[in-house]
Amino acid sequence: MNYWRDQLKPLLDDETGTIHKQAPIRVTLAFPNRYSVGMASLGYQVIYRMFNNEEGVACERAFLPDEPENFRGALPTVETGRNAGDCELFAMSVSFELDLTNIIRTLDVAGLAPLREERDERDPIVMIGGPFTSSNPYPLTPFADIIAIGDGEQLVPVISEALREASGREDFFDLIDGVPGIFLPHRHVHEPKWATAPKELLPAYSQIVTPHSELSNMFLVEAQRGCPRPCTFCLARTMYGPNRNNGGDELLERIPDWATKVGLVGAALSDFPHTKYVGRTLTERGVKLGVSSIRADTVDEELAAILKAGGLRTFTVASDAPSERLRRWLKKGITTEDLLKTAHISRNLGFSGLKVYMMIGLGPETDEDITELISFTKELAKVNRIALGVSPFVPKRHTPHFADAFAGVKVIEGRLKRIQKELRTVAELRNVSAKWAWVESVIARGGAEIGMAAYRLYKNESIGEWKKVLDEMGWHDEFEENRAVIDLPPGQLLRGVSAHAGGLSI
Repeated sequence: MNYWRDQLKPLLDDETGTIHKQAPIRVTLAFPNRYSVGMASLGYQVIYRMFNNEEGVACERAFLPDEPENFRGALPTVETGRNAGDCELFAMSVSFELDLTNIIRTLDVAGLAPLREERDERDPIVMIGGPFTSSNPYPLTPFADIIAIGDGEQLVPVISEALREASGREDFFDLIDGVPGIFLPHRHVHEPKWATAPKELLPAYSQIVTPHSELSNMFLVEAQRGCPRPCTFCLARTMYGPNRNNGGDELLERIPDWATKVGLVGAALSDFPHTKYVGRTLTERGVKLGVSSIRADTVDEELAAILKAGGLRTFTVASDAPSERLRRWLKKGITTEDLLKTAHISRNLGFSGLKVYMMIGLGPETDEDITELISFTKELAKVNRIALGVSPFVPKRHTPHFADAFAGVKVIEGRLKRIQKELRTVAELRNVSAKWAWVESVIARGGAEIGMAAYRLYKNESIGEWKKVLDEMGWHDEFEENRAVIDLPPGQLLRGVSAHAGGLSI
């Protein structure tokens, strides 16, 4: 089977906005997951456009196929079908910690040795960027020549200029060494100051629209970068730098007349001062709307009506904790009354339901917090249909929760079973695996040794293999005995005591 002709060419033919370019410097921009996932990433699309806007540089995309074992050394690019590894720079944009093994698979199928130390001058330079690198770059150090941390708008021109000017590999590294956001694992021990784009380089917006994205036929535009809120568990405020709001007309100018669906991207869109103006203008054009986040404490009937006019059928908010005391501890600023108000607004305006996202397994969490979650979900369900998305809490670097213990698979699974039992006839429940959340927590705070663990198991990944390899390495969770207490601010812990019954037992 000709994979490019049979699988990629039909996707290419359905795209609007594809860039076809030839230039002396070839860049492959890979996404270590399916095409539909990668094409829903606004950051990935921005980097694609920026490289192609650079003089002397041509960028083509590549995605991890469903059966990577059949493609080693023959991964084709979308635009032309050339071998993805045949380039000067092999760049990857990575969004999620659990794509760590997919990074290794992508390098492998492109015909590149995944380990940096096994590549030489004949190989392309491997660069990894994206939200994963801002969250925790250290598991990527065995694989990347460059780890790009922060805003790509700042980094792509620097990388491109160095590619044009460098006389060789080490000269290239000399040219970019010391630039904010550039982490060279073979030279640096600690991550650098992140790259932060000035407001003048924003907003980000889509390059390609396709029906085959997870956000089908949707043109994305960034309303804000960063976040003005102080929520202690979230990386948006630290990872994306200071809050930068774009103007309403700035966003509208970026949206092409042919766009029929527009997604507004931002960490707290109901805080964005121009959401209603932009939304109303677009709905009056007959454009369908999508939004990435709405806060229950700032939603009102006017905003909800605009979203309803834009075709939104289900209203989505985040509780982020199962009880009010834990929301206060997280500095979330959402009350049960806010959630009930939103449920009433959603019902009154004819939304088909309310989707509420939350985390369980927070440090000071007890059975009483789960009781409150069950109780207020039943209250919400009396108002409108409720879908409950429940995720285990995963502590992340660059937040006050970095040293919090992971609650433990047994603890989380026990609480999920209780929620399912008591709410199965009340709400639609969507749960994230506690076991894979444990793996995510290991990667989110791990170092190069976790990258090497992933390398040992990437051809046969499973929960059992992760546990087996970590045991063989003698890995232990250095945060397991820490205990977060509700009376202490996030980041202040009791140490040396058992964190949770059940520990990290799998």
